[in-house]
Amino acid sequence: MHKLAEAFLQSDVRQGYIDLAKGEVVLLRDDMDEAEAEAHVFEIEEDWEHYLPLPNLIDEREREIMASFAADAREGVRERLQEALTGAGAAARFRHQVKRLLLQKAWEIHLRESMLEAARDFCQENELAYKE
Repeated sequence: MHKLAEAFLQSDVRQGYIDLAKGEVVLLRDDMDEAEAEAHVFEIEEDWEHYLPLPNLIDEREREIMASFAADAREGVRERLQEALTGAGAAARFRHQVKRLLLQKAWEIHLRESMLEAARDFCQENELAYKE
């Protein structure tokens, strides 16, 4: 479960799959050159029924996760975080406010917990066995 949550945290920059036969999370490595990455993808595509692609949850849910973190913040901080989430460039402004308000550790915990919940949901939706 934790490996899946960690893969979700990287889902905006690294493609991942679940190897259904082995029950393992597979991520494209950062150090792969283009030819290696292409060969890896072709290998997975040749045996596609044994692999389940992972969604890009960072791009899909980051704003929602930021909004829930802001909503749970204490008064005063909540308003500043919610204001940062309006308009273009919201994610960058939000991260800046988190650092400025010394909430980085709390934000990282919230993000990890959100990814664990997403991993749990993903496993249930796809009828995959998992361990807490």
